[in-house]
Amino acid sequence: METFPEIITFRITSRCNYNCNCCFGPKNVSELPLKKLKEIFMLLSKKGAKAIVLTGGEPLIREDIKEIIHSIKQCNMKIYLDTNGSLFFSHNKIIDENVDVLGVPIYSPEPEYKGTPKLEPVIKILEYYKNKDKKPVIRIGTVITQENSESIEEIGNLIKDYPINLWKIYEFLPQNVNAVNNKNKLEISKEKFNEIGKRIMNKFSEYFKISISNREKRNLAYFFINPDGKVFMPVDDGGICKERGIGDIFDREIIKKWRGVISEENYNKNIQDTFRLN
Repeated sequence: METFPEIITFRITSRCNYNCNCCFGPKNVSELPLKKLKEIFMLLSKKGAKAIVLTGGEPLIREDIKEIIHSIKQCNMKIYLDTNGSLFFSHNKIIDENVDVLGVPIYSPEPEYKGTPKLEPVIKILEYYKNKDKKPVIRIGTVITQENSESIEEIGNLIKDYPINLWKIYEFLPQNVNAVNNKNKLEISKEKFNEIGKRIMNKFSEYFKISISNREKRNLAYFFINPDGKVFMPVDDGGICKERGIGDIFDREIIKKWRGVISEENYNKNIQDTFRLN
């Protein structure tokens, strides 16, 4: 029997209460109802998936997010939640009880930074977990752009004393509406990105694990499900990153089709760098 990969990334919504200029998420994609999501979770679990990354959009914006989380746990899968943090304290109890890995972004060290993602809600989350014995694995994500490339060390100094397991540094990826539209004012050279990565590794690796995620490592490296149940693969040739449709999640040949596209090396390395944190 063909089995699903260990970790599935599921955009359960394309809605978001932010509008980040570096966002590579989709816009205005129809969402599946809870009943259909439950069928997907059961299918994934039955055929070998061990964890689901809930992402978006902003996954906590879904009105049925509690039922979604409970349904995944009933299928004996782990939950890795990626959120901008703004709605965290409306759901912190269910997150504390069920989420295994919590991913939140920090884009700028400036409290009054006019763009998004915002710093304040993420710092409040880090403060919340600072003295808790039971907490999820915490992952900070930072996309390097022209806007923040000179202040990355300030971010490191800001977060180094919090209970963070991983700081993941992403090379900017022009994919979907916002990121593509803002490519010229955000993208930095590969040489500069690599230099920043080396500097961060040298200065902050004693505090938490650091992963430097360039574009090449993320090419053909995921099993992505869109909010409408369509499976796709990000395909990056160094220009604009495209989303190659593979089929519907209920397609009996979907795993075989995915395996015909995936870079096993990139997928496994991405899993190792992002989720093997304990």
